[in-house]
Amino acid sequence: MFRITRVLAATALLLFASEAAAVYSINGERKSFEIFRTTSKPVIDGRLDDVAWESAAFVDDFHQTTPTDGAVPSEVTIVRVTYDDEFLYIGADMRDSSPEKIRATQMVQGKMFFSDDRFYVMLDSFNNKRNDYFFQVNANGVRREALRENNARFIEEWATIWVAESARHENGWATEIAIPFKSISFSPNSDTWGINFGRGIVRKQEFALWSSHERQDWPAYSGEVRGIQDIEQGLGLDIVPSINVGQQRDLVLGDSRSSFEPSVDIRYRITPSLSATFTLNTDFSTAEVDEQQVALDRFSLFFPEKRDFFLQDAGIFEFGNIDTNGRPFFSRKIGLSANGEAVGIDGGVKLTGRVGNFSLGTLAIRQEAAAGVDAQDLLVARGSYNILDESAVGFIMTNGNPTSNDSNSVLGVDFLYRDSDGPFGEILTAKLWAQQSSSAGLSGDNQALGAQVEIPSDKLQVYAGGQYIEENFNPALGFVNRTGIRLVETGARYRHRPKAGRWRTIDARVDASQVTDMKGDTVSQRLSFRPSLYAHTDDFYFIDFQSSKELVKNDFLLFNRLNIPAGEYQFNRVRGEVATGMQRPLRLVLSVQNGGFFGGDRLEKFVELQWRQSAYLFLGVSFTENVVDLPSGHFTSHLASLRADLAFNSKWSWSNFMQYDNTSDAFGLNSRLRFIPEAGKEMVLVLNHGGAVSPSNDFSSTQSDINLKLSYTFRY
Repeated sequence: MFRITRVLAATALLLFASEAAAVYSINGERKSFEIFRTTSKPVIDGRLDDVAWESAAFVDDFHQTTPTDGAVPSEVTIVRVTYDDEFLYIGADMRDSSPEKIRATQMVQGKMFFSDDRFYVMLDSFNNKRNDYFFQVNANGVRREALRENNARFIEEWATIWVAESARHENGWATEIAIPFKSISFSPNSDTWGINFGRGIVRKQEFALWSSHERQDWPAYSGEVRGIQDIEQGLGLDIVPSINVGQQRDLVLGDSRSSFEPSVDIRYRITPSLSATFTLNTDFSTAEVDEQQVALDRFSLFFPEKRDFFLQDAGIFEFGNIDTNGRPFFSRKIGLSANGEAVGIDGGVKLTGRVGNFSLGTLAIRQEAAAGVDAQDLLVARGSYNILDESAVGFIMTNGNPTSNDSNSVLGVDFLYRDSDGPFGEILTAKLWAQQSSSAGLSGDNQALGAQVEIPSDKLQVYAGGQYIEENFNPALGFVNRTGIRLVETGARYRHRPKAGRWRTIDARVDASQVTDMKGDTVSQRLSFRPSLYAHTDDFYFIDFQSSKELVKNDFLLFNRLNIPAGEYQFNRVRGEVATGMQRPLRLVLSVQNGGFFGGDRLEKFVELQWRQSAYLFLGVSFTENVVDLPSGHFTSHLASLRADLAFNSKWSWSNFMQYDNTSDAFGLNSRLRFIPEAGKEMVLVLNHGGAVSPSNDFSSTQSDINLKLSYTFRY
């Protein structure tokens, strides 16, 4: 394993040395422009005919990042920016030589629209080159927003209040955006913010940016906007009362109950950069359901957070850029019992913001008693301090146990390093973190450490890192699914971009990892090689060869049916996948994987079909089958899902999601009717219907819930 690491490192050094002269940087100096206050408020209707735009500052010097980095875009984009006391206004004119080919198939607010032409704004309101707000809109005026943290994480579930409208014209399309200063945090002592703009033309698979470096648009490579002064947030008070009326029916026992749950969220900006959020009698019954997953090993599955209260300023609580295993804080642990049942939350308070170079976040929750666990007080505190040009050092502390009466706490420190002018002119990133938990009944062996170094170059990406997680490390408010391990991993991806022909990129990727126990014995080892092709039409093809070794110390059940006994297993697998471009009205993803599997064989087949009939109708179906033959028996697992989204316009939508898997012999329907007359006002009617499937394939309903939620944001 360590020999593999040395070979990859040596290869990387040779390739960087030979290609150093070919590395291309689009902005050696940071771009900037100055804006001026408008005295005439523009009407946000997607038509750039307001007086405010006539004297507004504008930029038009965009460049391609795809397909050709630094090339002149095929179409002209002109962006105008101005502001008044309450809003930052952005007007973008997307000229198009073939306006009839503009792609706009998404009409549901908040949904992704990778299949559409789009315009986006990235706003670093603290100008710290580390974090920013992401706002995106398509030609239908559909909005999508996200947080981007530490030049690494994209938190797409985050939402806030802003306004955008788009309209087509004879030479293309245009959009107008108004971002309230009440919706974002900023430093009142600075008149300079980080800013960037981007545009995507999907039929050409062409993407352009105003400012970038090595095709990247992270906050570290944004430009600057100067001149923002004397802006207001009013009292800085948002009050969001909600009413949830519902009925829950147990169709097996014949029981039913009705509910009427008022709740309120209050957000108060103590300063423009520091906010306090309160929630009382919080109800999450209308949150989106999770997509079912099938466990193919002995480790817990990871599901993303989808609840609004926890997503607000979620990026501040991110620690060490840890993806899954070893996270000290994972908000999905709050409001769920040990067996995954929902637990009520009496209330909570959150304090988040940035003061100078310091970012801080504290969260306190009162969780109701349930499932034999007393009511719990849960606390999280996170802070980080910006150092150097793009780096930060921080800490985290958690206290409380949402699934047990036993006490638990975690302390951790992390260091995130980034240098855009690293070795050989490439970007260099690194992360280092350490944690220690304290749990009742567990003594010693309670530490976790992690480190990684990466050069995320477009031509050659190289990384190496590892984790050390002791047996008793137990973050009760975090996520850990594998303890008592030492992990070492490394990998490299080489990318070739042909100057002509069908292929946009030709990639070759190698990844290797080794997990040992605390005695040094190998318990998992994997080596994979993946060549892939990416076409100018956005079609994607790859083959993945994997060689694995697993040491199973204790018997475990797969699919709750097949016993995998303790022992050592070695097996090889190969996977092939074809995915057509997301801009196509009919999209196909087809994947087949076959090979050995814990002393037997497993054949996995996956197919997904998406049809965008128009901006008003989307249908998607997916099916996964795993045919598993083991010495202990045979089982074929099925996981199927069906999506049907109907948009009446950009305010009314009806989304339906049905899932079925034969591992649990259960099916579920989630149907959501949403009305959003404007950002901050919402009505959602949700039907959740669950059922079981008998051995003879008879369907029977087990539960049915219906909930109506009304919410309205009052801003002062």
